[in-house]
Amino acid sequence: MVQQLSLFDCIDDNSYDLFLATITTLSGNAPVLFARVSTVWKPNDSFEIDRVNSKNQLVEPTRIKLTKNIPLSLLNGQHSLSHTLPKDLGQDKLPIDSNFVNSLLHRSNDQTDNSNSWTLNISDIPAAGSRKVSLQSISESVILSTGGKDCSITTFMNELGYVSEYQYATIGVKFYLRHELIIELQKIWDLTRGANEQMTKGGFLTKAYVNVDKATDIERISQAETALLALQKELQGYVDLTMPDRKAMDSRMNYI
Repeated sequence: MVQQLSLFDCIDDNSYDLFLATITTLSGNAPVLFARVSTVWKPNDSFEIDRVNSKNQLVEPTRIKLTKNIPLSLLNGQHSLSHTLPKDLGQDKLPIDSNFVNSLLHRSNDQTDNSNSWTLNISDIPAAGSRKVSLQSISESVILSTGGKDCSITTFMNELGYVSEYQYATIGVKFYLRHELIIELQKIWDLTRGANEQMTKGGFLTKAYVNVDKATDIERISQAETALLALQKELQGYVDLTMPDRKAMDSRMNYI
């Protein structure tokens, strides 16, 4: 489990080049292109789920997110594979057939490599209180393979008692700064039920974050917060990094 400290904002498409130049100068590093597909799962309503654990404590149903990297070779088409790709796709539909996502979800995992691996993510609601940055506990694990007949990731999740709720794809660039600070600019497409609609049309979601391995590492958490607030001050007036409403980041079923 990691503690993720983060701040968010958005910029318009026309500010993309200037933002990249600014962060490249600030970090001394070139942007790294990335693409991933995410699918969110919810508890199956047809099952009676016990809402207390072995210690008789209340447990609330929570969504699970599975994430997988998309081969960049699928995205170039008529566009070049460079840091300009997210901007080039600004007004386009995602250049990936919906059948590709379906094949990822339903493909039998009978290979010996890691081509079928997924990252499983469960997040808690960000911590309450008077804070200057968002602080959220995130548990992650990697599903390398699933066994049994028709051993697709969908079958695996169904046997866990979860059903697919929605899917989306994210394409963007990220920067690695000092103090393990990461900045991402993201374009997001809704892929649910074969849709191909850009949810960030006209702009980019901007996320700055630091992951801290241990919740008990108070010194490291304080350093991460200081790094985020320093970046916030550095970009003030151009990008106003802020802490979002914690309820918007709550993955519990009763709240979204």
